[in-house]
Amino acid sequence: MEALSFQEYILSLDIASLPRVLKVCSGVYFQGSVYEMSGRECCLSTGDLMKIIGLRLQKVTCEDPETGLATELPLNFKGHFQPSRDKLSYTSLKKLARTRPAGLQDMPFSFISAVDLTVDGQVIPKGQPISLLSVARHEGQEFANCTTTGQDGQHLLCLPFSLQGQFSECSRQQSYTLSQVLQSEALRGQHLKCSALGRHSLLLCPVYEVQAIMHMRKEVVKIPSTLEVDVEDVTEESQHIHFIKPLMLSEVLGLEGAFPMQAEILEGPEYPPIFENDWIPRLQKGQKIQIHGKSCAWRILASSSKGRRGSRHFLLSSTYQGKFRRRPREFPTVFDLTASLEKGKCLRVVVTKDCESPEEDLPSLSMGDRLEVLHLAKTQVCRQAEHKSIDVLLCSRSSGEDEESEQLMLPLHLEGGFVEEISDSRRYSLPEIVEQLQLPCEVKVATKDSSLANDVLGSFSALRLEAQITEPFLVTSLCEAPSVSFQIPPQWLDMAVFFTEEPVPPQTSLTDRSKVEELTESFYYHLLKLMPSNEAPPPRPPKRRDIRDKAGTQLSGANEVTEKPKPLPPLSKSKCTPEESGPLSLKSRNVRSPPIVRSSPNEYSPHQIGSQMASKPKKPFEEVRDANVSDGSDHDYELIEDDLTKTIDKMQKAVLHY
Repeated sequence: MEALSFQEYILSLDIASLPRVLKVCSGVYFQGSVYEMSGRECCLSTGDLMKIIGLRLQKVTCEDPETGLATELPLNFKGHFQPSRDKLSYTSLKKLARTRPAGLQDMPFSFISAVDLTVDGQVIPKGQPISLLSVARHEGQEFANCTTTGQDGQHLLCLPFSLQGQFSECSRQQSYTLSQVLQSEALRGQHLKCSALGRHSLLLCPVYEVQAIMHMRKEVVKIPSTLEVDVEDVTEESQHIHFIKPLMLSEVLGLEGAFPMQAEILEGPEYPPIFENDWIPRLQKGQKIQIHGKSCAWRILASSSKGRRGSRHFLLSSTYQGKFRRRPREFPTVFDLTASLEKGKCLRVVVTKDCESPEEDLPSLSMGDRLEVLHLAKTQVCRQAEHKSIDVLLCSRSSGEDEESEQLMLPLHLEGGFVEEISDSRRYSLPEIVEQLQLPCEVKVATKDSSLANDVLGSFSALRLEAQITEPFLVTSLCEAPSVSFQIPPQWLDMAVFFTEEPVPPQTSLTDRSKVEELTESFYYHLLKLMPSNEAPPPRPPKRRDIRDKAGTQLSGANEVTEKPKPLPPLSKSKCTPEESGPLSLKSRNVRSPPIVRSSPNEYSPHQIGSQMASKPKKPFEEVRDANVSDGSDHDYELIEDDLTKTIDKMQKAVLHY
């Protein structure tokens, strides 16, 4: 087929023949390689293929061929059109038949030929009426079943639509609506008349939005029919061409009833791997995979106890067939006990170290105390001569079997050590743990999964099951090993694929390799950030009692140090031991540095140092000690040792010597 302008091709296109494949013969390019503007395709390259799948009318202009004036008609125009009397001749039988729009195929209708017709040796003289009864299709060609009455009687004819000649309808002219004219290939190019628009002849020029499929495009491409580009119809020779539509694995999840299917990877995952396994590195461009369907399994996020490699992290599938035993949980604070409370379940713990309550009104605990955690409550405590309400955990304490239990109120900020008392030797599967226990919980593998060649979970002394994950996975396998499956989480490991037309081999039993997946360290912490958390922050502990008591008696000493500091002279270059020349530091938790007092440039003159050393009311750092304990802080500080004080004295004397 010869090349046509895109607009001419669309105007002559029979919608019933869609889809059609076109090849771009001369492309149109916009500056800056703009491929899409306002949702429409605006740049096509020479050689591009497109499959037209639909047309959508955008507007219709009505043009006067004599004056060239054009008027845009509303799409709901109510007027009726009739072909002009001087334009009723059609060059082929097909064009004549196409004047009967869809919905108006009021067969039979009669037409005449301007020349004699010879059909199967029979001559039909010009001007003899021929009635078109029906349309038939045979071996890809359309035929018109007709009848005509001559001098020797009535004859049945089968005329091909490709028959050339000069045909015209001999029946009365019929009126057509705007939509009916646009649906007729022949009427679209005819001169028409409309009484609502005047007596002159008109040409209707519709503009369509062409919907097409192109290579490597996710969505349907929308091209205006007025785009200045030449195209060629290559439908017949392009039957074998497959238009690649890229899809992300996350989009494949939304497909229904399409599995199993075979796909090829267009682009592998861009971000770092999330699993420590041997199949993720193989998911590269060009790799063919089989997608068997969506997985119904949920996962458990688990972490191992710390070893030489540190903690390791896993995703355990609900199809894991191993069994677990419970391990006692450890709680470092009372607040952690509160977070582990379960409604209707009893929690018993043993105190593992002595802990003193910072509240004067609340009791302390001793190692070996046995507690039964009851519920949360509120109580009044006295702080700085004021009564304040705080949250406490109500527990029952017993130190032996014969002693009566007493109820205790423990502040949530109380630090200590607690170990859960359990007498449960039952073996649990993962579904039973989720149903009967509360996550997080501590377990140990009692029975390995026999379906795994190497169940790594059995090598750990303890596992912490942290949370249940219900994100969807896709059951997938490599085409070279279709019976060995693994499961891909598209929301974490997305990649671009396209479906191939190759047949999928019959489904066989699959060996699941994703029952236990080890996570990379970076992805584990990324996953923790994605998981919702409703835990409240731990309570802020009050100031220590001994610090508050000292603050009131030593406050004046701190003020004196701030007003009259004792600056140290610069170190001399004299020889000294490493202990004497080492950096000074205060080793304590959360050290609050003493206030820094800046001196004037002349503050370290030899005369001033001499006078300071002569008076010497206190040893160096004695004021610093007072300031550290008298600032009302809630922290303790280590005091500078006497040996270090003597070292400072020697350094000052060395400065005076020079």
